[in-house]
Amino acid sequence: NDADRAAGHQGPGDVYSTALTWAFNVSGHPALSLPAGFGADGCPAGLQLVAPYGREGLLLAVAREAERRGAGA
Repeated sequence: NDADRAAGHQGPGDVYSTALTWAFNVSGHPALSLPAGFGADGCPAGLQLVAPYGREGLLLAVAREAERRGAGA
């Protein structure tokens, strides 16, 4: 897609874009993705969480709470 091309990064297609994920690999910010069910088209959806640099504990606490509240259900 255009956002991927503009960032100099080719994603895996129009449906699944990596345009908003590669920066965290480069910056070192802790990030994770939780399964968040399926879209109306049957494709899997995910919830991406990112925390400030060095705040892995915060990221994991937020992820645990999201799971507790039903992310992925």
